[in-house]
Amino acid sequence: MVLRIYPEKNNTIASGLYAGFNSGQNAITDLWYGGGGTDTVLARRNSYSRYIASFNLEDLISKLNSKEINSGTVMSYKFKMKNAIPRDRILEAEYEFDTLEKNVAASFDLICFPVNKDFDEGRGYDLFEEHYLVKQHGNPQISGYSNWNFATSTTTWDAPGVYADPTASTYSYATQHFDIGDEDIEMDITTMVNQWIASGATEGRLGLAFRRDYELLSTDTRYIASFFTIHTNTAFKPYIEVTSNQSFKDDRNDVTTNRVCRLFLYTFSGNSAVNYYSASTVSIKTYAGVDVQTGLIPTHLEKGVYYVDVLMSAATKGTQYKDVWSAVTFNPGYDRQDFTQFFTIQDNYYFTNAPQVNAYNLTVYGIENDSILTIGEVTRVFCDLRINYSTNYPKTRYDIQYRMLMNNQQEVIPWTSMNQAIINKLNSTYFVLDTSWLLHNQTYKIQFKINELGTSRLLPDNVTFKVMRAF
Repeated sequence: MVLRIYPEKNNTIASGLYAGFNSGQNAITDLWYGGGGTDTVLARRNSYSRYIASFNLEDLISKLNSKEINSGTVMSYKFKMKNAIPRDRILEAEYEFDTLEKNVAASFDLICFPVNKDFDEGRGYDLFEEHYLVKQHGNPQISGYSNWNFATSTTTWDAPGVYADPTASTYSYATQHFDIGDEDIEMDITTMVNQWIASGATEGRLGLAFRRDYELLSTDTRYIASFFTIHTNTAFKPYIEVTSNQSFKDDRNDVTTNRVCRLFLYTFSGNSAVNYYSASTVSIKTYAGVDVQTGLIPTHLEKGVYYVDVLMSAATKGTQYKDVWSAVTFNPGYDRQDFTQFFTIQDNYYFTNAPQVNAYNLTVYGIENDSILTIGEVTRVFCDLRINYSTNYPKTRYDIQYRMLMNNQQEVIPWTSMNQAIINKLNSTYFVLDTSWLLHNQTYKIQFKINELGTSRLLPDNVTFKVMRAF
């Protein structure tokens, strides 16, 4: 499962000559260091810049609380930014003051660090001269908040630039090395995000900067790295990517005696998955009601999905059992009920004669091809798989995966296993499509493939849809 969190606001701030400038509305952030050595000319003095961004965490926290995202299955939180070709005017000489050599940075390290104060984005566009912002040639550029010294018009940073040395002033930071300089940013900030959540914060703020030893270099050349910001008119906005591994396979139709098997309970209110308030334990009983295993504690995997692990080592093939989920309560004081489900012991899970690989037909429903969805819609996308020219389900143990592309070029969800549930004795293979984090006015494509008996085959069925804002 993947979730993206885009910044609500961002800005680039810089030291020295640019300390009062604001560039919160710029489509590109230019991180730099150097630019003057020991020269005394004002514009040629050394300076450096930093990028700051703020993320609303309320939707993430809500999903964690409801188990739409299971915190125990989250593999990482990563901060990602797309590298941008530096704009021509930034690489031009500053003829107004004196010639300043500029170059695209290479062989450097960037750090990502937490920011401890809220800030105002500001209305400025550029840290460099923009003629439509000045009344006459040579006047200073527009200033605004936030900037190098101030987080807001009335709040200063702990030190100019947020911190004097971010790596020495924060509880965690991430580092990425850039060999050529055209690489995209992909930093693991899991520790940072977990700290935000643990503290009860609803906003997460981070900064991006050259490693401190680069900032302190005294060079005649200003070295620049550029990345797209939230204000780009492309699909390359920065984001925090949440990746969790909570796909599952229900073993109810495949319980054997020589392995631990996982039995699921799915709870709904109408057509929507819902969490129960409390449950006691799960018991495995014979068909006649004799206890085989008792006191099993259910695990909450995701919204409306619970499981227990059982080992039926003493059972006999063909024998039917039932799992009883006792004292399930949705509305305390009003309901308390038992759920009883059944399973039959199957043949040995391990075998030597490999079944034949078949060609399959895939039927996708829950979303129509060429649909137009509204941001915020959540739907289950189901896939029915059957052997070609028949109504038979595959007999082999298979894995159906999906991935999602944006505009046929950017992979937004990598190949991910779909859930294999047994609901009302029927196989249901599905994943949950959450459009709340997708960019509007973009076209998305879902592709499917099957992994079976050492093969991996792309299926011809694709689903294309577009996401629009709600009006």
